[in-house]
Amino acid sequence: MPSKSHPPVTIREMELEDLPAVYALGEAVFTADKWPSLYRTWDEYEPVGLFNSDGEFCFVADSHDSVVGFALGALIDKRRSAWSYGYLIWLAVDPTMKRSGVATLLMDQITVAFIRAGARMMIVDTDAENDIAIKFFRRHDFCKQERHVYLSKNLTSHPDYQRLRRFKP
Repeated sequence: MPSKSHPPVTIREMELEDLPAVYALGEAVFTADKWPSLYRTWDEYEPVGLFNSDGEFCFVADSHDSVVGFALGALIDKRRSAWSYGYLIWLAVDPTMKRSGVATLLMDQITVAFIRAGARMMIVDTDAENDIAIKFFRRHDFCKQERHVYLSKNLTSHPDYQRLRRFKP
């Protein structure tokens, strides 16, 4: 529940008109200096694509007609299995609303949406250094933490890259 020092918040399904505000908030929260792996994957296609494909799992926190948080997810059906997974892909709250309960309200709403859709499990991932998010998810009963290695490769020094780019304007 939002604290007395923060304005009241309503959680609702994301609407088309919310896309610019959701994108802007994501840009403000998922910055390259703080979360390079999240910044690398956050772009305007993330909220638009999820809204178009899994809109029933896209929620915003609204306060006085302003988006102060969002939760974007997708339902993943496993082929040849009775299992489906709710995947919370993006969760962000305006830094001015920190520790106001907004993230919990969003988590509760998307959890219920996944359950209603038949999900038997909910998954989430975050940067390994994001201690605040990890503690938050653990408080919300995400308990089995798996180690995941993310590697990248700069292709600009590859001979084929250099050869192909040499002829491009």
